[in-house]
Amino acid sequence: MKTIIRYILSVILAISIIILFFINLSSSTILKEQYVISKLEEKDYYNKMFEQVKSNFENYIYQSGLDENVIENIVTKQKIEDDTKIILRNMYDGLNEKINTDEIRDNLSKKINESLGTSEHSQTQQKAIDTFIQHICKEYENTILHFNIEEQVNRQYVKIKDFIDIAKKILLVVIGVDFVTIIVLSLRRIYKFVLSTGVASSIVGLFLTFTNIFITSKIKVHTITILNDSISEALRDIIQDILTTVMNYGLIFLGVGIILIISSNLVHYIRKARKTKEENQAN
Repeated sequence: MKTIIRYILSVILAISIIILFFINLSSSTILKEQYVISKLEEKDYYNKMFEQVKSNFENYIYQSGLDENVIENIVTKQKIEDDTKIILRNMYDGLNEKINTDEIRDNLSKKINESLGTSEHSQTQQKAIDTFIQHICKEYENTILHFNIEEQVNRQYVKIKDFIDIAKKILLVVIGVDFVTIIVLSLRRIYKFVLSTGVASSIVGLFLTFTNIFITSKIKVHTITILNDSISEALRDIIQDILTTVMNYGLIFLGVGIILIISSNLVHYIRKARKTKEENQAN
């Protein structure tokens, strides 16, 4: 009966560790603002987004009939970086900052006036210019993913963080009680505690390892595409980083589990052999 209970506790311990692992992994990756920023910087996101913005602007300039130099240098790489961080702060910190497109509007208006050779326009012409400028500013916001949903994202983020905080406390209590119970059941045979811990560690390792293998076999991470190339590349890198972490920890847990199982069995057989020898000598 004690053996059955120990194995049940090992399974419960393994499940608790797996859930806690994924909670900690998400907390240190996609739910951490600084992690996302570091990944964007690693993938040269701001420069690539700068090129994406220019490319999208060109689609409008061809339709307008204006000179191509009108859209040159109306947006800087630094502004794209600053605005991207504003969007992230809105989502993670709930600051509700606004993206200011006045600089783009002023630069574009000045460039158009220089291109046309005058700042005085007819009512119809001015209306067309204002519409064009409005489209360019909106295109900029859409390209850098400013869709005015940061507030909703932050509300869900806060709910997830609150849930994670509660779940962590519950899991730590479960793991602690589980460990103590296994120790109590193994007081006179401590190697059984080591064995139970090894079984739990092996279950965790196998689950993480096969989870990684299953996901990578079903999903071609390098082909994931969403919104635009810059976002897709950053997303692929984050997913690959998470999968690599899962695989690495899976192998570590599995290795530790195997070592504990082997060592506990060795101790058991050594003790059993010693006891048999002592009984033979007594007889």
